[in-house]
Amino acid sequence: MAALDEFPAYRRAQLLWRWAHQGVAHVEAMVRDAESRPCRLPDAPPGAPGRVLAVPGDDGLVHLERAGWLLCGETETADGWSHQRHCGWLEGRGGPEDWTGNYDGPEATVRGSRIAEWVVRPIGAGVDPGSIDRPRRCLAGRYALHHVWPPRPVSTASLRRLRAALVDAFGVDCQLCGLYPGAVVDHDHQTGRVRGLLCAFCNRVLEECPHLTGCPRAEYLLAPPAAALNLAYPASQ
Repeated sequence: MAALDEFPAYRRAQLLWRWAHQGVAHVEAMVRDAESRPCRLPDAPPGAPGRVLAVPGDDGLVHLERAGWLLCGETETADGWSHQRHCGWLEGRGGPEDWTGNYDGPEATVRGSRIAEWVVRPIGAGVDPGSIDRPRRCLAGRYALHHVWPPRPVSTASLRRLRAALVDAFGVDCQLCGLYPGAVVDHDHQTGRVRGLLCAFCNRVLEECPHLTGCPRAEYLLAPPAAALNLAYPASQ
């Protein structure tokens, strides 16, 4: 049975920091109890396997399609694919403002939200999703589907070079789950060495893994796919 003291120093520090409010005893118990329950990888997007394309819809947006399914749709009807999207905003003294999910406004600002529903009929041929600008992308459906769209271009030259090297070596998909496009150049914060290309899901939860071995996340941390490339993450980033 694995114990917290067996973890590498940096991983042990990460676990203690993330659950500091629960106390050391809680983290030790979490490690013991998790041994028989490996971490789950993200669920696969709906629909059959195949190439994902971006198709224009009669709502003015571009939608993801795979094997005849609109991934952002709920169900197919005689009029097209039903869509749902949760919309949130802030109501301040100056009127409504975009709400990105964080609330850091004055006390007079309140949150507003609603579920928007509409039906979409595809009206054109499919193209590469990476060619579609972000404002034109449909973001309806489950939150996970947002990450099927290719990530935004990397802003700095050093990270662009790292990403290109990882894509050349391993392809464009996440090197942990393999289900979503790789969006983040992941690196070891202790050594500065690049570990791989991860989707937003896997990157967010990777270091919460309470397993020493026997888990996909733990095995990735023990033997990073990009270790043989010996790439250094830029210190400036």
